Order: sequence, then C-alpha cells, then structure tokens
Amino acid sequence: MSKIADYLRERLTGEVSAEPAVRKRFATDGSVLQIAPQIVVYPRTTNDVRKLARFTWRLAERGQVLPIVPRGGGTDTTGGSIGSGAVVVFPAHMSRILELDIKSQMVRVQPGLNLATLQEAMATHGLFLPPVPSDFKVSTVGGAFGCNTAGTKAVKYGTLRDWTDRLEIVLANGEIIQTGRISKHELNAKKGLQTMEGEIYRSLDNLIEDNPELIQKLAETNTPNASGYALDLVKAKDGSFDLTPLIIGSQGTLGVIVQAIVRLTSRPTEVSMIAAAITSDQDLPALTEDLLQLEPSELEFIDGETLTLIDTLGGGTPWKVVSDMKPSAMVFIEFDDRNRARKVKKAAKLLESVGVMDARIATEWEDQESLRSIHHSVSTVTNYSHQGTSALPLASDIAVEPSKVPLLVEKVRELLRRHHIEGGIWGHLGTGVVSVRPLINLANLGQRQIVFKFISELAEAAADLGGSLTGEFGEGRTASVAANDQNGQELTDLFVKVKQVFDPYGTLNPGVKSGSDQQTLLAHLRQEYDQPYYAEFNFRG
Repeated sequence: MSKIADYLRERLTGEVSAEPAVRKRFATDGSVLQIAPQIVVYPRTTNDVRKLARFTWRLAERGQVLPIVPRGGGTDTTGGSIGSGAVVVFPAHMSRILELDIKSQMVRVQPGLNLATLQEAMATHGLFLPPVPSDFKVSTVGGAFGCNTAGTKAVKYGTLRDWTDRLEIVLANGEIIQTGRISKHELNAKKGLQTMEGEIYRSLDNLIEDNPELIQKLAETNTPNASGYALDLVKAKDGSFDLTPLIIGSQGTLGVIVQAIVRLTSRPTEVSMIAAAITSDQDLPALTEDLLQLEPSELEFIDGETLTLIDTLGGGTPWKVVSDMKPSAMVFIEFDDRNRARKVKKAAKLLESVGVMDARIATEWEDQESLRSIHHSVSTVTNYSHQGTSALPLASDIAVEPSKVPLLVEKVRELLRRHHIEGGIWGHLGTGVVSVRPLINLANLGQRQIVFKFISELAEAAADLGGSLTGEFGEGRTASVAANDQNGQELTDLFVKVKQVFDPYGTLNPGVKSGSDQQTLLAHLRQEYDQPYYAEFNFRG
C-alpha cells in the first residue's frame, strides 16, 4: 500500500499518509464500528479529489478496488465516515467559505467547513443556516450534506435538502459535474452526452420511468425515512430534473461533494422559550398536535426515565429549574418569529388547559440558557463511559408521526427492560424523530451479541407505528441491514440499481446503505466505545 501512497503523493497537492498511527486515528467515527483505512488523503483542491477518483477507477477496471470514503468531522454515528480504502479528510484544507451573496442570501462553501464557523461568519451579516445538528461545533458542511441533517429546528425549517441550491461533485470516474434543477429540454441535452454524466441521466431517468409505483411509495411516506435515496424528489411533474436531492443524504455513495451553494435566511434577533413538565395525567399526543398548530421553531422532549438516568449517572436534577417533582417528560417549545409573544401566550393557555402545573417562559437569553441546560443535560448520557459501559448511538433518529412518539417511547422502554439494560430517550417531538441510547458494555459478550438484534427490534417497533428506523441521518453501515429489511426487497433492489448507476465498480463508500451483512458488521464492532474527540464540546448526539 505504500506504493499507492507514494504514487498519489507525486500527483496530489495535498498530503497522503499510510502511517499506522494515522490510519488508526481514522479507523473510528461516532459509530460503534471500527475499520482501518489503507491510506488517508488530505486533498487541497477539487483537482486532488478528481485525480484520486480517476486513479481508483483505473484500479477497479483492473479488478483492484480501493474505496473512497469522504470524511468531515467524523461524528457520523452510522459508520458512514470509515472504510477500508482511502479516507478523504476534507477539514485539513478544503474548509473555506468561497463566496457570499448577501442580497440573494446564498453562500458557496467547501465540504470541510465547520458548521459552527459557518454560522458564526453568517451571523455577522444577520444570516444563518437553520438545519444544523446538535453536534454542529464539530461537524462539517460535507457531513451535513451526506446525512441530510435536520436538527432541532426541522419542525419549522425542514432539512438541509430544503436549503441547498446546487452541488459540485466528483463522480466515481473522476468527472466533475454540477447539479441543480434543469428543464426537460436541458435534461434531454444531458442525456445526449457521451460521458458518465450523460449515462447517469439516461439510466436514472429510465429507472424513475420504469418504477412509478415504488417512486410514489417514497413520495407518500408519512414519516421521515432517510434510508436509501430520495428518488421521488429528482423528477418533477413538469419533467424537470435535479440530482441535488439524490446526492444529499447519500452518505458519499454516489459521488464526492466538493462544493455547495446553500440558501440562508435572516437570523432571528429574539426568541421565546417554554419548558414544561409533563405528568402522566396529560395527553401528550393531543398536546403535541395542538402545539404544532402554533408553528414553533423547536419542539423537543426528554423522556422522564431518561431524567432519572441523568440523575443516577451524576448529572443532577436539571428538571428542578421548572418543577420540584420529576415529570414523566420535559417538553421544550421555542418561537422565533415576529408573532412569538402571541404564540407564547397561546401555548401557555394550552398547557394550562390540559393541567400542566409547572412551566417556565423565558424571553431573555440568560433565562433561556437555564432552560436549555435541562435539554442539554442528555449529554450526561451520551458522554457516559464507566468500566466499559457506554451509551451507544444505535438508533439516533427513529421516526414516527409526532403524536405517536409517546407510544414509541413505551415500546423502546419495553425492549430495554427485556434486554436488562438502561438507556436514554429524547428527540424532536415536532418531527417525531427520536434518539435512543442504550447503555451497553461492548466487552461483555452477552451484551455485545444484542447490539444488532436491538437495532432490528427498534426497526420493528417503528414499523408497528407506521414509522422508520432512520428518519434523519441515514442508515450508514450500522442500520443498513435492518433498514433494508424494513424497506422491502423491491425498494432495496431499486436503491441498489441507483448505486450501480453512479458507482459501477463499487469504489464510493461501499458497505454504506447497501452491501453490508450482519456477520461483517459484527466483525467490525468495537471492543469499547468512547468519544474523546468531542468531549470538549459536550457532544449530545
């Protein structure tokens, strides 16, 4: 492998390393898996990425596959930013804001740009990008595109896919293309190209035209499902075509994003928050539906047993900022528009009408930080590690209809009890995306053996409620087998065909989304789990 590293060093402007210590550093990400790469590449330019892709394509033509694994901050909890080939680390050099158009509220960025850096820079212009994950201080733009991040504000602002205008990507063979909505006439011109880009447009259009029922099934999904590919968003009724929504959320399996243009919006100058202690006497599903009518910018929750777990693990009793008695759930509501004062009053009346006795309203920043400290206390769970036992990110984005979240929590609690383990449950009540973090010791053979069984059981629990195993981050590696089972054979086969259109030799992040099996995943399961690189940011997951 040193010969390949030497060959690439002579041709790339960026650095290439095959050192054991460097490879070990990039063998893990935020997931429970561990796969050491053969080499690590730090590209300086788009041309470096193009040359790398062209090189791996030529190797694959001769029967030698060297996978390309794009990587940003390495926070991916699904195992999507690790792999056995060439890990391409973007933050080292390709991490700039290239252009800002304040008038049109658009910014052009590179994939290695830190999300916190982007938000801070945009704030100086009174702008921001709404859909960012809770780990935005260590996450990158490219990683956010890879998983189509949504975050706490998704209930109002949607996902990153909704805010992306166009992408520049490097294809598997090294071609560079730009994506964006094109007309039917422009599509026909693209299909006439004698390049890989032309072949992609021809083959993809045929797949969409040949599978209308499956495409319609994707379009009619009631809950978010981030598994597979967003084929239903590619071709509009007027015949226009856009690869952008397909690439976003593809976790590096269809192409390597090297630039992006995203839309921004005016940064709210003031927000108002409510933290409410919900008891078993309240009908949380009905309350959720009523609160959603007020169009909050955030609607979050923490399960009551998770609050108990936080206390047990040494996180104190954060709910006492609002209530002396431990609630069955804490709910957090935020409004950020010009009607926030009126909406807060309506929300307060709703809470009072259903018997909520303990709730706090905060309009000042310091008071809001006090309420956010309750929400952020789940970091006690995510950062927990003691004698080998850690909170594993096995299902960070189970999705059901918002009103069914309490039912999902009950099902998950039953699974935890059945396996005799504890765990934390919290998430986006407004979109129905729930995070589950079971406390498991990977060095314990008995607990180790339940990891993927537990994921499959969570998928069944979500399916029973009409939901999906992965509603935001994608299935990656860890949830790929269970997600494919949930999607069914026909839909899974269609997704595999999409992958083959873009990646005929299997060089783009193989094993992510498809191509993994339970035995292989077990072989890559870590012996212990920790998150040392994120501790300084109080990573919440």
